[in-house]
Amino acid sequence: KSVNEKATKELAEQKKTFESALAEKASLVESLKAAVGDDKKGDEGGAAEAQKEILEERDAQIEEEQKNVKKLEEKAVLQEAATKDKLEAQKVKIEAEWKKKFEEAALNAEAPKKEKKSSGEEVPNDYIPGGVEPWMATFADMVTLLMVFFVLFYSVEKDNTEKFKSAIDMMVEEDGPDGLAKIMKVMDATEVMQNLKEMRDATLAAQAEETEEDRIVLRVPGLNLFKKKSAKLTPEALNEIVKIIKTKGKNHKIFIQGHTDDVPIHTAKYESNWELSAVRATAVLRHFYDKGIDPEKLTATGYADTFPMVPNNTKEGRAKNARIEFVLEKIPGEKKPKKKKVDAEANLRPKKK
Repeated sequence: KSVNEKATKELAEQKKTFESALAEKASLVESLKAAVGDDKKGDEGGAAEAQKEILEERDAQIEEEQKNVKKLEEKAVLQEAATKDKLEAQKVKIEAEWKKKFEEAALNAEAPKKEKKSSGEEVPNDYIPGGVEPWMATFADMVTLLMVFFVLFYSVEKDNTEKFKSAIDMMVEEDGPDGLAKIMKVMDATEVMQNLKEMRDATLAAQAEETEEDRIVLRVPGLNLFKKKSAKLTPEALNEIVKIIKTKGKNHKIFIQGHTDDVPIHTAKYESNWELSAVRATAVLRHFYDKGIDPEKLTATGYADTFPMVPNNTKEGRAKNARIEFVLEKIPGEKKPKKKKVDAEANLRPKKK
């Protein structure tokens, strides 16, 4: 019983203590609510004041920006007016200049200025004695300069004959890497005589082609001088031509022109007909040089198949187009020897004893 009473007493004390604590907590909560309410009222008043200040500052800034925009617009209007005035002045100036040029051109076209000759006749300012056009004077100056250039170039290269000879030696090497081209078939006597007869006939025909400009053209078929697709020369075939050049061509330039047919060629030595025709012409030039003909009078050129005599659609036509031409042109300024009448059949007649 005493234990129960003691426990009941303790529970009553604990309940009292709990209720006291609960009352304190309730009082504290009320105090906090009151404090929060006061703070809230104060915050609402401060926020309104701050918002008002922000709005006033914004309005002031907007007003300032509007003033700046207005100033910029006024400045742009002034600049536009100044630019427009400047462009208008420039336009007037350009129009005046072109108007003046057109007026001057019209005056020049209507009545070119004239000057008087010693005889009293009026002639244009661009008059040149002899009736030559004004542009001819400039053209003549250019041609003269070109002539001076080539004269200087020729004088520099004049003494290089040994180098020229060695260069030709390199160009006229034997054909083919295996050396088989070193063996040349020798034509029989009948074929040689026939070729010489053809060359003699061609020579007589060429003499008939001699013009007032003292230009002689001799043509020799390529097969008479070279093996097919080769630049190995048969020198015996040129003996008659050498004699003609030494006698009739003393005062002439000799242009050696190599020509081929239109059959393409592509070997290790000759890339095309251009190389073949050029090396053939050079081989003939070298032979003339070895025979004592002045190299300063010799010129070799390859023309490939660009100047055919007849169409290349037949074997005979291709054989005729593959040729070597010798063009002898009189050297200006040298005296022409007196011609002697030659009887072409004189050597065929029996001599009188």
